[in-house]
Amino acid sequence: MPEVLEESGIPLYQQLKNILKGQILSGVLKPGDRIPPETELCAKYGVSRITVRQAIHSLVEEGFLYRKQGKGTFVTSPKLRRRLPKLYSFTEDMLELGLQPSSRVLSCEVVAADEKIREILRLPAQEEKVNRIVRVRCANNEPILLETTVIPLYLCPGLIEEDLERGSLYAVLREKYGLLLDHAYETYEVGKVRKEEAQHLECRVGLPAFIIERVAYLRNEVPVEWTKSVARGDRLRFTVLLVADQAQIRRQVEV
Repeated sequence: MPEVLEESGIPLYQQLKNILKGQILSGVLKPGDRIPPETELCAKYGVSRITVRQAIHSLVEEGFLYRKQGKGTFVTSPKLRRRLPKLYSFTEDMLELGLQPSSRVLSCEVVAADEKIREILRLPAQEEKVNRIVRVRCANNEPILLETTVIPLYLCPGLIEEDLERGSLYAVLREKYGLLLDHAYETYEVGKVRKEEAQHLECRVGLPAFIIERVAYLRNEVPVEWTKSVARGDRLRFTVLLVADQAQIRRQVEV
């Protein structure tokens, strides 16, 4: 017999949403679980597809569920946290959180640096080529970041031949090229996910996002890396340690 929802002052989609949300919060539905298909939910609760879709859409908007095209709708993991001002590697961060990191390389090529990159990375006049790597960074197979990384070719020849889907880029820099990153500067802006980005991040267009730019340096102040990341605002949270008398983080307000 179907568990028919009651006609009351609470809309049917809200009742169904509350049931599914309760199953997620109680652990009946766990992170990564696929929820039942629409037809099954319709039959179980005696409601229409429109009602089911409204409930699911609302849970997606709130970050409890996410859709994978052609595969279904799944329960999200709790928001990922990054501690600042630690110099972090995405791979190492996810492992510390008990999550399985992975990457999808969208492009990996040697290109001529534009004026902005030449200035940021302080490229010598005769060294205009850079490695440019575009990756989708995932935690437990869920897309979190769309990341574009640029590294001088003269520092890392052959970098694009490395397997950057399974390993840590920072580990490659350290172990193959002997480049030990010492510090980095990052800037954060609030933005929205654009259409092309949404396709790779498997989220809706216009979702709030963190736009993060990083420049990483060696101890001798040689810039090694410029990275721009578009991070899903519904999946990432930053935690900052503020210490008295230590100006570790500088806030800048643009008006």
